[in-house]
Amino acid sequence: MLRSTRGIRRLIAGRVVGLGMSAVVAACGKDSTAPLTPSLVTVTSGANQSGTVNAELTQPIAVLVTDASGHPVSGVTVTFTPNAGAGTASAAQATTDNGGLAQVNWKLGTVAGLDSMTVSIGSESAIVTAIGTADVAAQIAIVSGNSQAAPADSTLAAPLTVKVTDQYGNPVSGVTVNWSSDDGGILANNTTVTDANGLAQDTLTLGERGTDDVSVAVIVGTLPLTAIFTEQAM
Repeated sequence: MLRSTRGIRRLIAGRVVGLGMSAVVAACGKDSTAPLTPSLVTVTSGANQSGTVNAELTQPIAVLVTDASGHPVSGVTVTFTPNAGAGTASAAQATTDNGGLAQVNWKLGTVAGLDSMTVSIGSESAIVTAIGTADVAAQIAIVSGNSQAAPADSTLAAPLTVKVTDQYGNPVSGVTVNWSSDDGGILANNTTVTDANGLAQDTLTLGERGTDDVSVAVIVGTLPLTAIFTEQAM
């Protein structure tokens, strides 16, 4: 028995709708499973910090990995490499999360100044910089002006200069240096402050004929750092 015209139309329409839905499902499945190719690594936080040498920075170094269209890419291995003398990362590599993010902590090197770290994925890389600042004062040393000789009651030709450094030898600025003459000499200042190079100086006018010792001291907490100049009045 022949089908009615209405039944044939319904059959054809149903097949067309079914084919259309299959195409949509197939297309969606293809888009959702297409792999993303990482092409860019960007520092999102932690750049341009400053911190004490040989100490960990307050903020971690965080980066974002994206594809060419700006979509975050997960599961990418990111390599963190501090440059020579720039300290260490808490991990040499980290893997991006579902948001394309990866991070490590950064402990600076022992030399004050600019430190840098290279962050890379394959051939793509970014540079992160930080400034290491000196630790607390730990040493004082005579730089110049020691063992001079001049007539009694005259001013020495060269100033007395000391340098204050931290435990790693970095100059420490802003430190108060106390000066005192033990044998009748007259100092231009009782205290001076170290400059950006950790240097401080004073001028001495000798006393009567004989040896004139000048004591220099820096107090760090309860610890005195001292140096002694020995000058000769003739």
